[in-house]
Amino acid sequence: MLASRIILCSLLISLLLVNYRCEAQGEIRQAVRDKTNRKINEGKQDVRYVKNRARAPVDRANAGINRKTQNTKRKMKQIKQVMDS
Repeated sequence: MLASRIILCSLLISLLLVNYRCEAQGEIRQAVRDKTNRKINEGKQDVRYVKNRARAPVDRANAGINRKTQNTKRKMKQIKQVMDS
């Protein structure tokens, strides 16, 4: 009777230890996954920053070209209106 209780208690304790170890391993895996995802996201942000910095001069140049094109079209319309009147 006493031996069966001791065996049962030792079995229960070993099962609890195995369960705790599995939970700890899961938490470690999750922490590693989170760290990896964080590094990947930081890398993506760096890439976006570099792309935006590289694209900024082009966007400014395009804005200037568009503005000049609109001004030219407006002047052409005004000249045409004067000629038609």
